[in-house]
Amino acid sequence: MPPEDPSTALAWEWFEKAEHDALAVEQLAPTGKISDVVAFHCQQAAEKALKAYLTWRNLPFRRVHDLEELVNLCAGLDRAFLTLLPAAEKLSPYAVELRYPTDLPALTTAEVDEACLLMHAVMSFVQDRLPPHARP
Repeated sequence: MPPEDPSTALAWEWFEKAEHDALAVEQLAPTGKISDVVAFHCQQAAEKALKAYLTWRNLPFRRVHDLEELVNLCAGLDRAFLTLLPAAEKLSPYAVELRYPTDLPALTTAEVDEACLLMHAVMSFVQDRLPPHARP
């Protein structure tokens, strides 16, 4: 159940949504199918986790899927977030590029596996910085 403090409650809700995307990844990835959907949910989980941190810290952010922008905002509060920039660079394109028909090649198993690892790394990093009452 979310806490009563509005910003902490909203951070809790953002992180819960991130966990929902991660759950979708965990259920879909082992099938080896629809790799574009798996990568999309990896990006979404990372995005929502970062937005949970920003919300908890009461820092406004634009409605954006650019993980690099979100990481840089977080880094303004905690420089350690800069270590997430490589993950952000890798995951950000999965927010839009894979959602629509393109001439891009399908993702390889290795790329999907990497996206899953990066998602977990971002979520764990953020979870370690949120107080227990600000996450599900």
